[in-house]
Amino acid sequence: MDRAMYILLVENNSTDQVAIQRLFQSQNLDYELDIANSQAQALQCLKDFTYDLILLDHQLGDGTGLELLEHIRDMPVIFIAGRSSEEMVIQAMKAGAYDFLIKDLDMNYLALLPLTIDKAMSRKRSEDQHHRLFVELERSNAELKNFATVASHDMKEPLRKIVSFGNRLLDKSKYLNDDARWYAEKMQSSAKRMQDMVEDMLQYSMVSIQGDNFRSIDLNKVVQGVIEDLEDSINETNGTISAGGLPTLEADPVQMHQLFQNLISNALKFHKKEQSPKIELIAKPVKKDSWDIHVRDNGIGMDSKHKKNIFQPFVRLHGRSEFDGTGIGLAICERIVTRHHGKIEACSDAKGSTFKVTLPVKQAS
Repeated sequence: MDRAMYILLVENNSTDQVAIQRLFQSQNLDYELDIANSQAQALQCLKDFTYDLILLDHQLGDGTGLELLEHIRDMPVIFIAGRSSEEMVIQAMKAGAYDFLIKDLDMNYLALLPLTIDKAMSRKRSEDQHHRLFVELERSNAELKNFATVASHDMKEPLRKIVSFGNRLLDKSKYLNDDARWYAEKMQSSAKRMQDMVEDMLQYSMVSIQGDNFRSIDLNKVVQGVIEDLEDSINETNGTISAGGLPTLEADPVQMHQLFQNLISNALKFHKKEQSPKIELIAKPVKKDSWDIHVRDNGIGMDSKHKKNIFQPFVRLHGRSEFDGTGIGLAICERIVTRHHGKIEACSDAKGSTFKVTLPVKQAS
């Protein structure tokens, strides 16, 4: 600390006051010490000034240190008591005390005070740094959200006009020769693909900054909702999906729906021409705190060398003439799983592909 440390000693025993003052003098600490003899005097000091540290005795004559703790915010407190019980320690820590010292008749507790102060101040510096980083992250996320929204809007508008004027041009196709018509159709196709990419990139950027709060959800219900949404695709491919015994865990319900919709729709899309898609969702507990959910299909599979880079944005393993899409669905899946403190892996063989999603039962608070 570049300046003197400002300390408030809340202590109504003059012997203890003098002992602490002498300790600070012997340690050559650069400090300014204010002393409050009562709870009322301490409250006035706290009203007038913000201290770097508070040394708080339990017995104050007109109240207790535990009562005073309720009025102290954003200042490290070392709680000092002539006696202690487990209940008192718990109460003091819950009320915001950084540490707890017990007085003894020989005042040996004073020998522990310098180290206890160092620990409290180190914790305070760490908390302040975390708070600054959190505020900066919130500001950065707000800017990113605003940028993504504005950028996508500004990109969508000219694309919309290209598509609109292209449609007008194709409406007059009887006046166009074959080359001009071919150029117009290619322009429309490229503009539509760009629209899809802008929309998908916006979804990708929003995963981490616009998610809902985590809450307990039943993945069986989530997957059932996905199956209902994909009913047309399932019927078109004559596909079958089996799922059951999925866990209940803490997650963002919207993003869980998006995750399994992407995985299942991919399995429906990349099926073998001679086979109807068959998709299985199997859940297995991992110890007591997480689950593995396997999404297994009998599709065309992929080369094992691609099992990591398929989660990168816009990575496509097949030509557009074979399968549509922008190649960002699995990247969104990976972002969703990462936000949920889990992991996603892929493996494949001649029989199909399996995506293993590992998710914790409870999210870290």
